[in-house]
Amino acid sequence: MVTMDIHYIHGETLAKSEEAKIDLESVDYSIAELVVDYPEARQVRLIQSMGRPLYSFINGEHGKVVIDAETGVVQAIVDEIKAKEIAQYHYAQNHEIDNIMLIKSATNLPAELSPRHLPVWRVTFEQFATPTFYISQQTGALVAKRHDYWRLFDWMWRFHIMDYDDGENVSNWFLFLVATLGLMATIAGAVLTYFRVFTSTKKEVI
Repeated sequence: MVTMDIHYIHGETLAKSEEAKIDLESVDYSIAELVVDYPEARQVRLIQSMGRPLYSFINGEHGKVVIDAETGVVQAIVDEIKAKEIAQYHYAQNHEIDNIMLIKSATNLPAELSPRHLPVWRVTFEQFATPTFYISQQTGALVAKRHDYWRLFDWMWRFHIMDYDDGENVSNWFLFLVATLGLMATIAGAVLTYFRVFTSTKKEVI
């Protein structure tokens, strides 16, 4: 687990360096206007997609809405063509896209991605490590970067903490049991070593 750079494992080298800060001068549609037009808006966030400022928020029962922060125009959900464009925009290398699919249901969601990101586009590039980008269908944001080395690291991490479900519970009972048995074995070994070495030495001196 420590033989590879953790930044590479996180997929940071797969994507281009983080975009510049949002240019607030380009935000012509103010928060005040947004609140007037969408009185039920909550969890409002100013995000950026391919250099364009956007507002992302929950609009009551209508769910998540994304609007252009320059014009206030509601953005259409990301289709397949747009998802490819966004993936290629972020991808740091020049491999072609091998496969793209839309994931809407948690039943089809790979274990490597949290359900909170649904629905997402899964974009896979043609490369031996199978680099994969997950693009939000609603916001167009790059929500996760995965590759085969990340997947191998994930399995090794699960073995390490002995959580074979989702690899997130570092205080599970199985790990506690093994750690306790290991501690007991260590103490027992130290006691046996003392009696074996020091006690036998005293008898020989006598």
